[in-house]
Amino acid sequence: MLDYPKLFAFFDEYIAHYKAFLQFEYLKLEMINNDDIEKLSSSLSREQALIMKTNSLEKKRLAILGEESGKTFQELIDSAPKWYQFRLTEKYNQLSEVIIKIKEINDTANIIVTERLNKIQKKVGELDTYDGKGTVSKEKVSHSALLKSV
Repeated sequence: MLDYPKLFAFFDEYIAHYKAFLQFEYLKLEMINNDDIEKLSSSLSREQALIMKTNSLEKKRLAILGEESGKTFQELIDSAPKWYQFRLTEKYNQLSEVIIKIKEINDTANIIVTERLNKIQKKVGELDTYDGKGTVSKEKVSHSALLKSV
């Protein structure tokens, strides 16, 4: 049988970790919005540490759940004694809320980065050229043509 007090303590730690991860994601989005590449680059080690902690907590979760580790959170709630179901549902809702926010922030960051990369790609694809009279014109260049000229 599951050690529910131990499971609740774990989910408190798990939720606190994801809340810290969420705060980091807000900071990262701010760095992306401000084009602060240096801060973004230097934050990679912090992100890596958060990911490593996530992996560690996942191993801990599997160990606590034991034979129940293959169950979804909802299945854990459904199979729990009635007096634990309410608390497990609370933990599920808290964790879900934080994870949904992290996903939303990541989706927003991906949209911003993709749009900026597309703008850069368009700019890279245009070259200033000069005709024999010294007039400047924009010319579209393919990536393969750019690579051949390097």
